[in-house]
Amino acid sequence: MIRYLKILRFPNLVIIVLTQYLIRYCLLGTFYGSSGVHFVIGNFDFALLVISTLLIASGGNIINDIFDVEVDKINKPDKVWIGEIMPKKKAYSLYIVLTVTGVLTGIYLSFRIGYLMFGLIFFAIALLLYFYSSNYQKVAFLGNIIVSLLSAMVILITWLYDFFALRAEPALFAKILPDIKIIYLLIGSYAVFAFMTSFIREMVKDAEDYEGDLKAGYKTVPVVYGVKTAKATVIIVTIFTMFALAAGQYLLILHNFVIVFWYLLIAVQSLFVYLLYLMTTAKDKVDFKSVGDAAKIVMVAGILSMQLFCIS
Repeated sequence: MIRYLKILRFPNLVIIVLTQYLIRYCLLGTFYGSSGVHFVIGNFDFALLVISTLLIASGGNIINDIFDVEVDKINKPDKVWIGEIMPKKKAYSLYIVLTVTGVLTGIYLSFRIGYLMFGLIFFAIALLLYFYSSNYQKVAFLGNIIVSLLSAMVILITWLYDFFALRAEPALFAKILPDIKIIYLLIGSYAVFAFMTSFIREMVKDAEDYEGDLKAGYKTVPVVYGVKTAKATVIIVTIFTMFALAAGQYLLILHNFVIVFWYLLIAVQSLFVYLLYLMTTAKDKVDFKSVGDAAKIVMVAGILSMQLFCIS
């Protein structure tokens, strides 16, 4: 059972669940509660939204492993699951079942809130995951951007479903209007944070996997432009993200979310400084793995800041 969870990237799935529930109950719940607004999407339907996201993400992890079997034998031989834990044919069947079930669940939820066209979002995400694994991950910058966009979508899709369900209730929507701008800004800020930290992590992973990607003919940034260029890109993007986060912290101070401000300063910004140090000194595969782990910790630390809105 544990080995199968490794194929599905269980820790990443936990992060998705954590993110979507924190958005609902700590971020949106804080503003809804102060405005006397209740959630239009019920707990069961919201759970289905989370499950749909998890199913599609799990399918994406499996199809990525299927396409990466040969290169993973070079980059991470101790983590080649397809063909070892699960036969390739069975893995592909599981990918189809998970993805189709996830997309259909998303379409059902779109019907429930009266915006059936939203179902296309889930279909588009599933397609992107497939084409990323089959082609786009081999293209410099394109693969990194796609994964980063999908990370941001975990946040955006949670808000979009709630927003359009709320719009269908004019009386409730009118109550939340005074706070709608700050909600937009916070959701947008967390989505940008998810995008940037994912981009950093994906770029670092490309540097870590340089040897295997080169032999496999992948055209990643380190392969095409060199590892030094990839390092410089990560450093520049990290510094930009720190400044963007500082702007978000200023916004929090203006709206009296002081606890969140200090948490981001002490926990997240300091982790970014540590990540920069690791990146500037990174020289080999082991070093880049440490940087990638640090980037993941930064992402989780940023997501956890949402819970502080409940007590601010």
